[in-house]
Amino acid sequence: MGIEVNDSGEFEDEVGRLYVRCNADPSSPFFIDVTTDYVEAVWRRARYSIDLSRYQLPVVIIEVVKKYLVHKLESVCPRILSSVHAGISCLERHWQPSWKDFSDMSLGKLLSVMTSSHAEATEFRRFYIYAAFQGLAGADEIHALELEAIRLKKPHPTLRILEWHETRGALTSSEIEVVRKAMIISAEGESTADFTSRLFTWISFETLKRPIQLHEMFRDALWVPDSMAEGGQYFLRMPKAKYQTGQASELWPITTQLANAILEYSSSPKVKALQERTGRLLVSSREGESSNFGRAITGWCSRLKLISPRTNRPLILTPYRIRHSGATQMAAQGASRDEIQYVLEHDSVHAADAYIDCLASEFCPLLERANRKLGGIFSELNGLFFAGQLGHKSSGMPILIPVVNQPAIVGECGKSGSCGHHPFFNCYNGCRYFIAWRNADHKKSLDYLESELERWGRAEGGKERSKILKELERVYQAVNDVMARINSGE
Repeated sequence: MGIEVNDSGEFEDEVGRLYVRCNADPSSPFFIDVTTDYVEAVWRRARYSIDLSRYQLPVVIIEVVKKYLVHKLESVCPRILSSVHAGISCLERHWQPSWKDFSDMSLGKLLSVMTSSHAEATEFRRFYIYAAFQGLAGADEIHALELEAIRLKKPHPTLRILEWHETRGALTSSEIEVVRKAMIISAEGESTADFTSRLFTWISFETLKRPIQLHEMFRDALWVPDSMAEGGQYFLRMPKAKYQTGQASELWPITTQLANAILEYSSSPKVKALQERTGRLLVSSREGESSNFGRAITGWCSRLKLISPRTNRPLILTPYRIRHSGATQMAAQGASRDEIQYVLEHDSVHAADAYIDCLASEFCPLLERANRKLGGIFSELNGLFFAGQLGHKSSGMPILIPVVNQPAIVGECGKSGSCGHHPFFNCYNGCRYFIAWRNADHKKSLDYLESELERWGRAEGGKERSKILKELERVYQAVNDVMARINSGE
């Protein structure tokens, strides 16, 4: 059957049917029939559809919806059909019989649609902005800019992950260490399936990407800028997901140790054959969706009999626990919401607020209480947590207090080569390579911690979270220890 491109960018076959070429998976584009008002497509074994004839809206609006669908389906996956259905259903509930098109809707009316449930309002906003800037159905560009500037407050779905639930919440530091040891050291007689699960876990921790992104990495995803360079860098070409699907893959740095594990994995004849057949980097003898990898790492964790130090029961590991644990650690270490958004690839920078706000509301009241009541205990615990050295300024990598507007250098890293730990917090907190300068103002470190306590303390508290309390206690104690040693003349 011959297919030709018409003037609108759609593809037309010899009998007059119209198709749109969907590039959601650039390696395997496919055609979606958009001839009638009923549009249907299969994606990841799930069927999505929308019937534009069922909406009680003017024909001019339905025509714009059709144009919008064709436009979106060129680059995003067919799940957009469900999202558009939600947005148009929301508009339908607010539409008044006297309205002929969008020109009859005031900004106030548009805002009333926007106050509906977040999923519906989000897709409606995208649709209206598209119509306005295409000059369709009387949509107003000024109104579109107003809608674009609005940020809707909503309960972020990751909040349930961040509640520190024993089996669903973000992992504690001790739990992460248990998993880390298992993922970098292969078990004796490791099967191909377990190697795949271990590698999936390892890549998840280093990149914090979605499971579907790891699943869709091409077999040549590992990239080395200069294979001959000593101590060279390694990257993974990471495909996009969700509303970014169809965009070009992006390079994400990984450690040399992980890169070597990937090379070892790909050198296996069995794995290599599967990679050639599927075109993917991470393979399974059972073809299926990316969720299989999620279940696989849960089973891998169970087979290794990993025990949670927190619960003394089998550790439950899922891809999203890994992802949200990493984001929580970034927030705890002072990463801005822009940084968290960039790493997690959220559409909105405000999505990262869930991690930052959670830390504020959950453990900061405890820290304020510790600051108020445990000051005497801190002095008695001096020497237990600071494991570095005291010294004078030399040529090491400087360590700064993470305050952007008033940075202050408090020491340096004495380790040769690169260090994968976060500076400041991990330096004071038990790192033997940290050299705390004698002439540095370590009081600024305490002031920084105390200012954070004061800021966070204004948030409403939830249940007590001993994990975070212990982490911050350790840092605070270590700083006090450094100051005590300097004052004693060590």
